[in-house]
Amino acid sequence: MIRLLLLGLPGVVMTTAAVDGQVVNTGPANAAAEIQRLPQIEQLVMIEPQGDPPPKRWEGSFELGLDGTQGNTETFNFRFGFDAERKTELSVLSLDLDYNKKTERALETANRAFLGWRLERLFRESRFSGFVHGTVDYDEFQAFNVRVAVDTGLGYKLIEAERTTLSGRLGGGFSREIGGPDDNYAPEATFALDFEHRLSDRQKLTATTEYAPRVTAMEDYRLNSQAAWEVVLDRQTNLGLKLSVLNRYDSTPHGRRPNDVDYSATLLWQF
Repeated sequence: MIRLLLLGLPGVVMTTAAVDGQVVNTGPANAAAEIQRLPQIEQLVMIEPQGDPPPKRWEGSFELGLDGTQGNTETFNFRFGFDAERKTELSVLSLDLDYNKKTERALETANRAFLGWRLERLFRESRFSGFVHGTVDYDEFQAFNVRVAVDTGLGYKLIEAERTTLSGRLGGGFSREIGGPDDNYAPEATFALDFEHRLSDRQKLTATTEYAPRVTAMEDYRLNSQAAWEVVLDRQTNLGLKLSVLNRYDSTPHGRRPNDVDYSATLLWQF
């Protein structure tokens, strides 16, 4: 058995070969000839090790949708969305923004934005987690200007599989409708479910529902639910398509409709 070590320098080739336990050195002049005469050569190639790339902490997407008409009917609809998630070994930070504006004959018929965020503290080798969660709800056509809600509590992974996760959250907090007829802090309980299922490497389904009754009057409650289907259209450009629906229900609308449903089909750019 013969082992050969090749050392390369600009313009020079030095070889060291071991034949039957004896070391044979060949110089630059006869290196090629010696190599040809050596049978069964096992060549050792020295490759400089490359460091592992840093783990990807952030991932998310931007979404954009436009449509309108001009002529007998003049309409314009604009939708923008953003979601991001940052994962570490001990925490998960998620952000979600949905903005929708509609006009008809230069008059606004919808102008609302919904922002949600959640910070989870993970426990090693446990399905339990702690969380702090909040939402900001802006709507020009509601009785209030802005509704702010914050809650905290414990989460638990009910299902944790390769393609499917289902988590529950239980906690409490408060909400406040700023600029409305009930501009006070309202203590609330929180019950929520978060679901995600990957249909394939290109498709996934997500759904979230949050039920928040007022502690002092359980008949007064808010219910926010959203679901989405995402599909990757082109991996090179990270371009995709998203179909989504967002339902917001308020049992005390103060003379307005209690239910608002937004549905959309938007282009998605993932990062």
